[in-house]
Amino acid sequence: MTAASPRATFRDPAGSLRFEGDQAVRSIAPSARADVLDFIDSPLYQAMQQRGDLIAAAIDDSDPQLILRHPRIPIPTYPWEWTSSQWLAAADLTLNLCEEAIAAGWILKDATPLNILFIGPRPIFVDILSFERRNPARRNPARRNPDRRDPASRDPNPSIWLAYAQYVRTFLLPLLMDRLLHWPLSLSLFRRDGYEPADCFAALPWRHRLSRAALWPITLPTLLDRRKQAAAPLKKDAPPKKSRSHDPELATHILRRTLKDLRRLTLRATPHSARSNWSDYPRTLTHYTPEQSQQKLDWVRRVLETTQPARVLDIGANTGDFSALAASLGAEVVALERDQAAADRLFRMARQRNLSILTIHADLARPTPAVGWRNAESLALLPRLEAQFDLVLMLAVIHHLLLMEQIPLPEILALCHRLTRRHLVIEWVPVADPMFQSLLRGRDDLYGSLSEADLTAACAGRFHLIDRQPLANGRILLLFERIEPEKIPSDKIEEC
Repeated sequence: MTAASPRATFRDPAGSLRFEGDQAVRSIAPSARADVLDFIDSPLYQAMQQRGDLIAAAIDDSDPQLILRHPRIPIPTYPWEWTSSQWLAAADLTLNLCEEAIAAGWILKDATPLNILFIGPRPIFVDILSFERRNPARRNPARRNPDRRDPASRDPNPSIWLAYAQYVRTFLLPLLMDRLLHWPLSLSLFRRDGYEPADCFAALPWRHRLSRAALWPITLPTLLDRRKQAAAPLKKDAPPKKSRSHDPELATHILRRTLKDLRRLTLRATPHSARSNWSDYPRTLTHYTPEQSQQKLDWVRRVLETTQPARVLDIGANTGDFSALAASLGAEVVALERDQAAADRLFRMARQRNLSILTIHADLARPTPAVGWRNAESLALLPRLEAQFDLVLMLAVIHHLLLMEQIPLPEILALCHRLTRRHLVIEWVPVADPMFQSLLRGRDDLYGSLSEADLTAACAGRFHLIDRQPLANGRILLLFERIEPEKIPSDKIEEC
């Protein structure tokens, strides 16, 4: 089974993208054919692709229309599921590729986080149509998707990066507002084209408006725009200014300086490393002794070595101790974590150690919905995850779903059955456990009598138990094997 696919893209006049099995198929419009072939034949494309910074593309000669075939990213994620460090990595890649392109006589037409996907902890640029030839003496009149709201985008001045305003709206301002006012990065779900400086200015107090971080990207553009609007009636009949010619070397120098300034502003906008109860959880837990923690780690290691999963989903991964264990044993890991600070720490750990861990900042109980035109441009989280994993880890997660989200055990196990292709690991937390009691909150009549037998009953027809490891603190580690759908009794099958 393959992951669900979004509809073919339609926003870019230079081409569209659809999905066929394990490939992404891009159809190129006739007007863009020569430019695309020129880019694919360039040393710039070859260098970016060989490093893994740009998606590979193979030309399909079986069709008279220019068709490119790309390898499909196994589990795509979207900016609203990223941590701040992932946003920073995506922004850094965008600026790096633009700077490299300028040196080779090319440039990026657009700059948005939606051009980036992640393979493990590494960002990869996936929109080949974003590159165009750059004429250092004048603007390319055939460029794609001008930002008509930004006066600079209509200026033929070759020293101006036409994607500058888009980068500010979609990269810089979301990061900055997360830092200054704690606007969640997940709000980008509703802001495809990012934030306007004027909207941010209206929300900020003056102490932030005049700060170094906000002055250039928010305050000055807003005040200058207001001044321009106020002066517009007086300049109604003024003759248009003539475009000045520019020295090509000077224009290139100014462009590079622009990118350098954007990099500095982006670093300044990045939120400080946040801390939460869960980001410090591994160092502050009191319900595990060091010996019990080691026992749990050893058992999970043995399970991983025995089952040898190619792909693992770690639900409630926290800061990633078990994700790192699975990755160190050769698995590709998707780590799902609802706490932003813990997820960000997990991503930075995976990046520093170069581990194959894809971090997704999302809540399994309230998964990311499908969004975009007709809810079909960006997939919901669960269809991207279903049947993609050989092993699913749910270590000390089920009691949170039960007590905090009031999701019944049979529902939890039904979802697990759809997520894993082979195995499921559960850490069962008994009612007497201090963590269970702290979440019970007087609902003893509902959950006070839950037992391992209830878990076993919920697994009936979906999983069968193949290993069980009690721990000295009363918790129980369980390894289940999935029962194939055709073997499930008809009265146990649920409609999707």
